[in-house]
Order: sequence, then structure tokens, then C-alpha cells
Amino acid sequence: MMRLITNPMINKELRQRLRERRAWLLPTLYLLILSGTVSFAYYMTTDAEMRSQREVQGADIGLAIFFTVVFTQIIALLLMAPVFSAGSITIEKEQRTLTGLLTSLLSVTQIWWGKFVAALLYLLLLLLSALPILALSFAFGGVEPLQLVRATASTVLVLAAICSVGLWCSATFRRSIHSTAACYGIVLVLSVVTAVIFGILMSHWSSRHFMLMRRGDGPPAYVQAPLFLNPLYPLLSMMDDADFREFIYPTSSWLLFAAMGCLAAAFAMRRLKRGSDQL
Repeated sequence: MMRLITNPMINKELRQRLRERRAWLLPTLYLLILSGTVSFAYYMTTDAEMRSQREVQGADIGLAIFFTVVFTQIIALLLMAPVFSAGSITIEKEQRTLTGLLTSLLSVTQIWWGKFVAALLYLLLLLLSALPILALSFAFGGVEPLQLVRATASTVLVLAAICSVGLWCSATFRRSIHSTAACYGIVLVLSVVTAVIFGILMSHWSSRHFMLMRRGDGPPAYVQAPLFLNPLYPLLSMMDDADFREFIYPTSSWLLFAAMGCLAAAFAMRRLKRGSDQL
């Protein structure tokens, strides 16, 4: 365990990433995008309440800012995760340094762990840099600290699973462009295809159980099952809106993402082990 913590791969990867131009450019663009979403959420909420001739409630503004920022940041980080993880091992293949890395004193587990932690830590840096923006929602009210902790923990778990999948793609393919494209394809399947399948199942279920829908009963677990692998599902389950109260199985989603990350890690290390056996 101590060898994993004091892994020289982590220092090497982090130094290499922080020396790149995108090390400061990406956080700047990321925070600008989140700041723009805060302004958009504030304007839309106040404008909608003024048009409905209601008194502007601070709790409504706080909730709008919170969920807008939370969903925006997970979408942005999902787009960045394959960039930092899917090319970690293929870059070693392209530069012909993987052979020396596999024949070094580092084990396959240490190599994978160093690549994984370096990719995830940079994403966590972006995630933590957005906490002051998320904290703006507390100034308006309507948001509890537990919601912030839960949203952050869910985002970290999803990003860790995607980084693990990216490393598996990186260990499987020889070119960075191929591994990155494959990782983006997996993210697209998890984000879009699962939602489409849920929509089809929901349509069939609602047509057969129309009376249950009128009573306000949500679809059963088997209808929602495709969404358990959707990165947005754990966040949807936090919303109190009537349209999202049916999403009540966040634990199943967390367990599936954890299992997916562990399986991807095992397959990636197995692939690296096979590579080292052929040297």
C-alpha cells in the first residue's frame, strides 16, 4: 500500500501535465463556463418568477444555481476525462517508452495506479476549483451542505470509473486517437443510449399502466435500470421536482459505476501484464 502512495509515476505524470499550456488554460475556460451558467440560471429563474407575477424566492434561485452548475460541471468533466486518461498508456507506446517502463522496478499495478491517480487528480483540481461557485447557492438558500457533499461524491465516483475505462482503452489500443475515440464512444453510450433505451421502456410501461401514471406512481426499477449506468442519474435522484421524484435508486447507480471501474482496472492491468510477458 505504501508503494502505491509513494508512486514515482504520479509525480512524473503530474509534473508533465502541469508543464503543458492546457494546465492553466483549461481551468480558466472551465471556470468561465461555470460562471456563465450561474448568470444564466439567475436570469432565467428571476425572469420566470417575475413573469408569473410571483415574489422572487431566494431558495428557488439557490436551487437553480446549484443544479445548473452541478450538471454543467459533470458534462464538462466527462468531456475532459477521456483526454487525460485514454492517452496515458498509448503515448508510452507511441514514444516507445512502454518497454522501459514495464521492465523497470515498477509493477504493473503501480504503473496503472500512477496513470489513474494522475488523470483523476487533475479532474479533481477542476472540480474543487468550482466549489466557490457552487457555494454561491448557499447565499440564496434552498441548498443543504449534504446535497453538495453528495453531488461532489457522485461526480468523483463517475469520473473515477470513466478514467478507469479510459485507461483500459489506452492499454488496448496502440494509437491515442483510437483509444480516445473508443472512450468517447463509451461515454456516449452511457450518456445517450441509456437515456434512449429508458425512454423506449418508459413509453411501453406508461401505455400499459396509464392509471398508475395518473396516480403519480413512478416506473419500477426494471424500467429505470438502463439509467443506472447514466452518469447523470445519481444527480437526477437529488432533485425534488415532481418530474424527477421517480428516480429513487442512486445506490444501484453508484454500485454499477464502482463495479465498472474495478472491471476496467482489472482488464487494463491484465492487458499490461500480457505486454510485459511478451518483452
